[in-house]
Amino acid sequence: MKIKEITIALLCGHDKDRVSSQKKNLIKLEDEFTVKWNNRIDRYPFAYDSYSELINITIETSQTEVIITINDRAIPTVDEIKKIISHLESGFACSFMYGMGFMGFTKSLIKKIGWMDQRFLNGGWEDVDWVYRLKLNNLALYESRESNYDFKLSPSPLQIFDACRESQAHFINKYKEYDDYIIKELKEISYNYALPEDSINWPWKPWSESILGVSHANIEPFSERVRNKKIIEV
Repeated sequence: MKIKEITIALLCGHDKDRVSSQKKNLIKLEDEFTVKWNNRIDRYPFAYDSYSELINITIETSQTEVIITINDRAIPTVDEIKKIISHLESGFACSFMYGMGFMGFTKSLIKKIGWMDQRFLNGGWEDVDWVYRLKLNNLALYESRESNYDFKLSPSPLQIFDACRESQAHFINKYKEYDDYIIKELKEISYNYALPEDSINWPWKPWSESILGVSHANIEPFSERVRNKKIIEV
């Protein structure tokens, strides 16, 4: 499937210079694609309760089927965006250039596996949950941290609290993990967000054709948690 139009969603909500720099890095994409820019700072420069809520609202407010989300610290390049597009065209359901901090996916994927879980507060564990749900639905993931990511940048002041501990508690309630399998005990929530009625038949590959753990160095990939384990939904 050939992708001709995309939404670039810049998620920084507090620093216009950072948003301008990211857009400047990517503006040449307009030479090859119809690009719709969805800048959170123009739409809602305030705090969300969760990163999941930010992504869900970004999906709803994006104009195209294909969405590429880029957070504050990611330093995206045109070639990396093209790589994401190539992955989606070739059957990956989701492509990470730096985990969920810089990724590409489609609205059809949301129809397939559901919205991001807003019970994970602030930022924490929603990314692990996303990888689990891709495997549960037998969908291929390209998982990498190959993009540049600037940890020297100050975290967004919009992230006003650290809720990772609460999010971990929700994750533990959602998934019961054993040596050889994982049971998903909590259902996804149907949020009141809108998606187009028309469905697109994407040529998604199975999970077994995922490419996992690229450029993770000493950081354990999220996919390692589900290696050789079956996920069962009750």
